[in-house]
Amino acid sequence: MEDEHGAFENSKIIRSIWKNTFDKILEIKVSNKRTLKEMKTKIMEEEKKKIENKYEKDYKDAFIKKKIEISSTKNNVNLAKMKTKNELVSNVINETLNKLKNFSSPTNEEYKKLLKELIVESMVKMLENQLYIQCREEDKEYVKTILKECEKMYENIMKKETNREYKCKLILDDKNFIDDEYGGIKLLNNDKKIILNNSLKDRLMLSKEQNLPIIKKMLFPK
Repeated sequence: MEDEHGAFENSKIIRSIWKNTFDKILEIKVSNKRTLKEMKTKIMEEEKKKIENKYEKDYKDAFIKKKIEISSTKNNVNLAKMKTKNELVSNVINETLNKLKNFSSPTNEEYKKLLKELIVESMVKMLENQLYIQCREEDKEYVKTILKECEKMYENIMKKETNREYKCKLILDDKNFIDDEYGGIKLLNNDKKIILNNSLKDRLMLSKEQNLPIIKKMLFPK
C-alpha cells in the first residue's frame, strides 16, 4: 500500500512538473510570439520611415533641382532680353551718331548756327575774361568769322541777365584741333588748365544717360 501511495504521489509530482513545464513553454511561446510581432512591427515601422525619408529627400532634391532649373531659365531669358534691349539701344545711338555726323558738315547752315550757340553757352558757363577756343580743323575758317559776333552775344546776354557789364575775348587755337568727327567746340581758360568740352558726341552721350529710361520706354512699351 505504501508503495502504491508513493507511486501515486510521484505521479502527481511528475504531472505537476509537466504541467508547469508545459505552461512555461506555452508562456514562452506566447511571449516569443508577442516579442516577434513587436519586433516585426518595429522593423516595419523603421523600414517604412526609411522609405518615407528617402522619398522625402528625393522629392526635396528634385524640387530644389527644378527650382534651380526654372531660376536658371528665367535668368537666361532675362539676360537675353537685356542683351537684346542693349543692342537695340546701341543701334539707335549708332544711327543717331551717323545722322549727327551728316549734320555736322561744315557746309550745313544749321550746324554753323549751333556752333555759334555752343560757343556762347560755354562762355557763359566759364565766365572768364579771355578764352581759347578749339574746333575741328574743317570748322576753323568759319569759327574765325564768328568770334566777334559771339563776344557781342555774350555781352548782351550777361547784361540782360545780371544788369552788369561782362566782356570776354575769344582766341582761336589754330594749332590744336578737336579730333572728333561729330563736331562741336572746346573752350580753355587763359592758363589752359580749365577746359570745357562741348562736343556734340559728348552731349549726345550725356543725353542718352539722362534719358535712358525714357528711351527704353519708347523702344519697349509694355
